[in-house]
Amino acid sequence: MHLKVKDLSMMAIMEALLIVCSKLSFNIGPIPLTFQTFAVFIIPLILGFKKSIIVFGLYIIMGIAGIPVFSKGGGWNYIFEPSFGFIIGFFFSSMVVSLGSKSNKFYTKYITSTIGLLILNIIGIIYMYLIMNYYLELDKSISYVISVGFAPFIAKDIITVVLACIVYSRLKVIIYKEDTYHEDIKLYEKTNIN
Repeated sequence: MHLKVKDLSMMAIMEALLIVCSKLSFNIGPIPLTFQTFAVFIIPLILGFKKSIIVFGLYIIMGIAGIPVFSKGGGWNYIFEPSFGFIIGFFFSSMVVSLGSKSNKFYTKYITSTIGLLILNIIGIIYMYLIMNYYLELDKSISYVISVGFAPFIAKDIITVVLACIVYSRLKVIIYKEDTYHEDIKLYEKTNIN
């Protein structure tokens, strides 16, 4: 994959957005309430498939390496946090959400983002269940895990998905304006030469 300076700049901006949004958190139980969800859905819409998985992959690597990019810090031990499954879910959900970035239809973006939200939560809940029961030995049922790791956040997450799709629909005009401008110049020059 060949990355232009603009691509690298956008990826750096999106990485920073993800880190900042993860730090804006409120503890309401085992899973902190953060603004990360917005970043998780806007990033693949803006960057597309390959660039967004690089951003999320780098985010996970930085956090595990000890850079405090996660909501509660970072480090190798973070993989034993019940919430770490949701961070893994960011990576996999971005693959689906990015498919919506190619469509001009709002409902396509919303559908792919909703499927991405579902994937994120399935991975997060399974991981939380395994950590709580087999590492922390808390003997918690799957219904308990859903009640603390999913139910309190679903309304906020659905609103966030809609917001991310709306913001992306407005931003894409600005983001891709320069590329369209250069394409128009090339087309103009080509028609004038002939």
